[in-house]
Amino acid sequence: MTTVTEVLVGRDLSKAYGNRFTARTVQALDGVSFELREGEICGLVGPNGAGKSTLIKLIMGIEPKDGGEVSMNGLDPRMALGYVPERPTFFEDLSPFHNMLYIARLNNIPEPEEACLRELKEFGLDGWKDEPVVNFSKGMKQRLAIARSVLHGPKALIMDEPFSGLDPGMMLELRGIMRSLKNRGIAMLLSSHELNEIDQLCDSILFIKSGRIIKKEEFNAIVPTVNFRIMLATADGAVPAALAGRKVLSQSPDGLSFLVETPKEEVPDIVAEVVGVGGRIVACGIAQRKAEDLYAEVFLPEARA
Repeated sequence: MTTVTEVLVGRDLSKAYGNRFTARTVQALDGVSFELREGEICGLVGPNGAGKSTLIKLIMGIEPKDGGEVSMNGLDPRMALGYVPERPTFFEDLSPFHNMLYIARLNNIPEPEEACLRELKEFGLDGWKDEPVVNFSKGMKQRLAIARSVLHGPKALIMDEPFSGLDPGMMLELRGIMRSLKNRGIAMLLSSHELNEIDQLCDSILFIKSGRIIKKEEFNAIVPTVNFRIMLATADGAVPAALAGRKVLSQSPDGLSFLVETPKEEVPDIVAEVVGVGGRIVACGIAQRKAEDLYAEVFLPEARA
C-alpha cells in the first residue's frame, strides 16, 4: 500500500488590506485551506484579483497572515520551500555560477561550489556557467531561476506565472523540467493563466475566487463513472438501439458520435456491443475534461447570467 505524504498544508489562511485611514478594508483571503502532496503538481487558477498572489505571499512568509497557519510536516517552511517569482532578478553582470554560489552560501549549503555545478548541469546551463547572465534569453533565465530555487533541496516549490512571456519551444522545455522535479518528489504549486499548460502538467487544480478556494479538481482521482466517446465511420441505426440501456449524454445530429456515461470497467462491454451490431468504430476514448472547461464551469456562469 502506497502512503501519500502531504508536504505543504495551509489551514484557514486569512489576509485583509486596509486600516482606519483607508476608505474600506479588502478581504484578500478568507479562510483558505489546501493540501499539497509529495510529487503533486497543482495549478492555482482564478481571475485577476482572486487572491492568488496574496496566497503565495502568505505561504512564503513575504507578508504576515491575519489568521491561519502554513505547515510542512514539522519542517521549517523557510528552509523547505522554494520560490520562483514571476519576474526573477539576478546579478546580471555575474555568471550563473556566481549567482548560484551567492544563494548557496547564504543558505549554508555544504560544498556549495559542487552543489551549484551539479544543478547547473541538471538544468542544461553548465555550458554557459561563466557567461554573464545579462546575455541570457528569457528561457535560460527561467531555467536559472528554477535551478536557484531548488539548490537547497526544498520539499515544495511555489511558482508564480512560470510560463509568462515564453515562446512555445521554451514552454515545452519548461514542462520537461517540471516533470523532472516531480520525479524528485518535489511538490509544485503553479499560479498560471496558461490553461493549456495546466492541462499538460498538473495533477490537480485549485480554483480560487474572491479570496476563497471554490474547489479542488483532481485530474487523476478515482471516480465511479467516466464519460466515454465513440466515433463511427458511418451512421448505423442499430447503434442507438444497442446503447439504449446505457446513459447516453449526447448524440451528434449525424449519428456519428455518442457520449456515454458509464462505469470504467464497462467500457469494453460498450465497445463490444457497438461492434456486435455492425457499428464501425473509427475512434473511441474516455473524454478528459480540460482545464478550460473546468474554468468555465467555476467562473463563467455568473458572467453569463
